[in-house]
Amino acid sequence: MRGRRLIALAAQREVRERVRTKSFLFGTIFLALVPAAAIVIPTLVSDDGQRTDEVGVVGTASEGLEEVLAAIPRPGVTIETMPLDDEAAARAALRDEDIDAAVVDTSDGGRARLLTRPDPPEELVAILRQVLTTVSVGERLRASGLTAAEITAILDEPPVAVEEVAPRQTVREDNQPVAFAGVLFIYLMLLTYGNTVATAVLEEKTSRVSEVLLGALRPHQLLAGKVAGLGVVAAVQIAVVVATAGLAALVVGSELDIPSGSPMTVLAIAMWTVLGYGLYACAYAAAGATASRTEEIGNVTTPLTIVLTGSYFAAIAGLEEPNSTVAAVLSFIPPLAPITMMPRAAVGDVAVWEVPLSVALALVFTYGLVKLAGRIYAGGILRSGGKVKLRDALRSADG
Repeated sequence: MRGRRLIALAAQREVRERVRTKSFLFGTIFLALVPAAAIVIPTLVSDDGQRTDEVGVVGTASEGLEEVLAAIPRPGVTIETMPLDDEAAARAALRDEDIDAAVVDTSDGGRARLLTRPDPPEELVAILRQVLTTVSVGERLRASGLTAAEITAILDEPPVAVEEVAPRQTVREDNQPVAFAGVLFIYLMLLTYGNTVATAVLEEKTSRVSEVLLGALRPHQLLAGKVAGLGVVAAVQIAVVVATAGLAALVVGSELDIPSGSPMTVLAIAMWTVLGYGLYACAYAAAGATASRTEEIGNVTTPLTIVLTGSYFAAIAGLEEPNSTVAAVLSFIPPLAPITMMPRAAVGDVAVWEVPLSVALALVFTYGLVKLAGRIYAGGILRSGGKVKLRDALRSADG
């Protein structure tokens, strides 16, 4: 019980030290502003998506035209009519690009013709052809002696219902964007805060602060407290970023089309982020303890960065072929599982037992890694004078 209390105290100290720094404050503000700006700026610079098309009308073609246009739903498009004297005026207006199309009566009283500019909006042409057909049919029905109510009933006949029958799929493509975002998030999270842990360990080592702390704590307690404390700091930053992005989306009225499987995918992203952080943070802490200068951080953490980057590319490949044998095998290898299992479960056909097994293997591996990292940390944190080899660090811990 006392050991847990000491770890909690070490974690609290780490949180207090980190949140008071200017780098934490400015870094959090920057991280929060980036997604907020990505949501707000497109809304500010884009139009409302409403398009206005100008249609010229010659002769009696306008009779009933506007009425039928008003009855046809056309979201995002406004059609305005402009009376013109004759066909020559309509052609001149089209050449001058004052209008997008023109409806012209024929001289013999037949069906009206449609004139357009060379590159008319396809949706406008489709709407006008539908309208002109409806008007023509209405005129013929009136000529046949039908009443206005009968004509309305005929023209208001609802269209044939269309039902899409989706093909049988083993890959949930609609969930791929969320899964890809999760892969990228976990990768950047582990890479960024893993290096933060390694740098923090080195800072305490070079400033001799660790020597003071180890007078009251055991090496593994200090390691656990540092990892837990920096994890809390990371969680605070992520919460601020998510809250800011959500507030920005609420302010601009952004509507999100959320796939049905997204909530479970988000929970899986959160779970694997925590498991991955616990695994990699301890490894990065041990690596940081073997360095003696800031310039050595890149060298001692390179193996871990290579594993993380390889996991990222394997996960991206798994998004395309989640049911392949290679993707399945990689999702059960503990150092790769935090990034590779989530996209498989999100978009592929994963058996019920696969995710729990992958989590269990990751937890067992993390437990063993914590023991090993604790020994490396204990053997390297108090040694100075140059980079400490892993073998020497382990020997120092045993001694």
